[in-house]
Amino acid sequence: MSDTIDFGIDLGTTNSVIAVAENDTVTVLKNNDGWDITPSAVWIPKPGQIKVGRPARDRAFRDPQNAAVEFKLEMGLADARRNFANAGLELTPQQLSAEVLKSLRADAAHHCGTAPDAAVITVPAAFTLNQNKATTDAALLAGLTTAPLVQEPTAAAFAYGFHDADDRAYWMVFDFGGGTFDAAVVSKHDGELRVLNHAGDPYLGGKLIDWAVAERILGPQAAGQLDLRDFRRESPRWGRNFAMLKNAAEEAKIQLSRLERVEFMVDLRDENGDTQTVDLVLTRDELDAVAEPFYARAINFCRAALKDASLSPADIDRLVLVGGQTLAPGLRERLADPQHGLGIELDTSLDPTTVVARGAAIFASTLRRPHTVPANAGADEFVLELAYEPSATTTTPTVAGRVSGPATDWKGYSVVLDNPEGRPPFNSGRVLLNASGAFATDVAIDKGRTSKFTVELIDDKGTPQPITPNTLSIRHREVEFGGVRLAHSLGIQLADGSFAPMIRKGATLPVTEREVYTTSIALGRSDPDAAVLIPVLQGERDRGDRNRKVGMLEIRPKDLRIDLPAGSEVEVTFEVDSSSLVTVVADVPLVQTQFEAMINLADVTTPAPEQLEEMLSEVEQRLTSLRRSVSAGGSPAAERLLDKIEEEGTIVTGREQVQAAKVDAGAAATAEERLRNIQADLDDVEQAVQVPALAQELEALLDEATELVKVNRLGDSGDRQALADLRRRVQDAIQAQDVAAMRAQQERLQMFLIEVERRSPDWPVKVFAFLRDVLAPTGQAGPLIREGERAIAQNDMRALEGVNQRMIRMLPKDQRDEIEFGGLNRR
Repeated sequence: MSDTIDFGIDLGTTNSVIAVAENDTVTVLKNNDGWDITPSAVWIPKPGQIKVGRPARDRAFRDPQNAAVEFKLEMGLADARRNFANAGLELTPQQLSAEVLKSLRADAAHHCGTAPDAAVITVPAAFTLNQNKATTDAALLAGLTTAPLVQEPTAAAFAYGFHDADDRAYWMVFDFGGGTFDAAVVSKHDGELRVLNHAGDPYLGGKLIDWAVAERILGPQAAGQLDLRDFRRESPRWGRNFAMLKNAAEEAKIQLSRLERVEFMVDLRDENGDTQTVDLVLTRDELDAVAEPFYARAINFCRAALKDASLSPADIDRLVLVGGQTLAPGLRERLADPQHGLGIELDTSLDPTTVVARGAAIFASTLRRPHTVPANAGADEFVLELAYEPSATTTTPTVAGRVSGPATDWKGYSVVLDNPEGRPPFNSGRVLLNASGAFATDVAIDKGRTSKFTVELIDDKGTPQPITPNTLSIRHREVEFGGVRLAHSLGIQLADGSFAPMIRKGATLPVTEREVYTTSIALGRSDPDAAVLIPVLQGERDRGDRNRKVGMLEIRPKDLRIDLPAGSEVEVTFEVDSSSLVTVVADVPLVQTQFEAMINLADVTTPAPEQLEEMLSEVEQRLTSLRRSVSAGGSPAAERLLDKIEEEGTIVTGREQVQAAKVDAGAAATAEERLRNIQADLDDVEQAVQVPALAQELEALLDEATELVKVNRLGDSGDRQALADLRRRVQDAIQAQDVAAMRAQQERLQMFLIEVERRSPDWPVKVFAFLRDVLAPTGQAGPLIREGERAIAQNDMRALEGVNQRMIRMLPKDQRDEIEFGGLNRR
């Protein structure tokens, strides 16, 4: 058995693939049908009989009551289930994925002799924490005791990195699969392969295009021929018919990769339940028109990924196509167009349907298998704990280790590392162990090959002793991996509702970050219902509730030894391992207590159709209102954002998925994600609408400040310099259309004006006027108002300042906003 994991699995929405790195090559393992790909489908026709792959996929649309497909989109939803009527079974997406993984392990066993117990599994870069956790759970159910995760575009980059001869290049991976879309910007410089940035959507895939074709084009054709009433996907009555149409759409889409028009027949049931054959037609133009918004959304993700990496399409040497959807001619034409697409040279040198599994296998060959001491190892046996990298870009890597066993004194003990098959053969000679039984030595490995070494232990009398393990292998690579990157920022929601990222998207894993915050409320041990609730969030939006909540930190009085005053320090620590699994801890130094976040990945559920309809209604009303505001306000930035929403068809797709959610948990998850994204996009529109008015306010404040400083000469040279700096900052914020920056400069300008006006002789009069306007309606400040007016008439500024102080004390105290979530402030 190899020292490294070696097996890579692309667990896809539509199809899955397994590959293995062996003998310095990568092989895609074929299944029993002789195919490289195994459809991600499960069919259970009767109790005790489970079919996976092609036979299951062929039955999925004819026998939907006993078959399941596309369950990857429901991974991580705690309440998602697929029913199998004949067998009386109900399986989760994790269990169904485990059946696919078992089938792939069986294919590996046929090739290698034994089924692997370890494999790297790929996941979309856009997958959320609960979806990653569900994938790990599926691997365990399938018998994979070790299953590191790696993002799909990263795996594709590995495959191209070793296939490509160029030593310095920038690529973009365009991964459009059956259920998900990912874009990744990749750098290959000086022998290091690094993923610079990710962007994507876990619910944007070819399946959405198939359903759109079925609902918008094929469904009306069929309904017209059979005179079907209420023929909609969300109607349970027509579930089988729409499954047939969706399958037909997928097959027609594949044929349209080579043809301009396809005609085909589908057997559907009529109003009486009888089977009728209908003749359907689909053209490439019709397909492209339906697919266009989905293509636009994918391309916009690519542009965003490039922008975040401070690159442009002109900087990218090639666009690497991954996923079955990239075979579509319409998409390739759009991508090649520099105006409507990306204008980057397309690279199709590797099979887009198997490249992810190949890359996963390459990555797996750099990961050591976990070594465990054999259960039957006794105290009189020698055991070797090795420390080395199984993949190296140098030809003289270091191998270290520590021997444990029956010896009490390691003096005179040594190890010998030997590779007689090396070119030339290598032998380390005797490497002496130190007092604790440890050693370290450099070895020589062959360039471009895997070098296999035996390890021999020699005791103080020169006698060889058996040791476990006694072999190791190191593979030489021309390219070094730059590490797996975090796909989404992680952080907490603060008391003001904002998102405070702790670990930014793109961080190399594993990673740990700490930040100190302060509590926004006091916690008294006498109040058992009080709590500091700190949502743990995943996402990129400034507003907390626009991101995905993945956990909760709770600090409650019952867990405290003493009362906790407001403003107490809380040190929050985020730790993410190499498979993106997260641990969050809050440490409160004042009470010397730690609190671990409940990362509720198993509690994410499918939103109810009624909840989704309410969300959709809110989005549509808000969109209509903002359209009116944009038309009236004339904000070019807001118009561009609205055009982008229209271009991507997110409202149309969201509406269709909300309707389909009544019969499809995957559609419900898609709808929720779409609606959350639209709300966040509308936040941006709303901010952009404010830009013209904010710009006018800022210009007016600048004019007022200029009047005070230069005309009225209230300011000194320092004030004039500060005003010039403020003017520059204001202009930068307006030019960037950055509402947050504009508001920050508005606040600075107002503070500047107050500071300058304080030097004015009539400052107390201005303060009095403000206080009078605030307090006069209450009727409680009448005597003070009259006293202040007399002071002004007598030009007694000292008396007026005393009146102002008493009036200030009459103002009501600010009431602290009650925030449902969020109990920390920035320190």
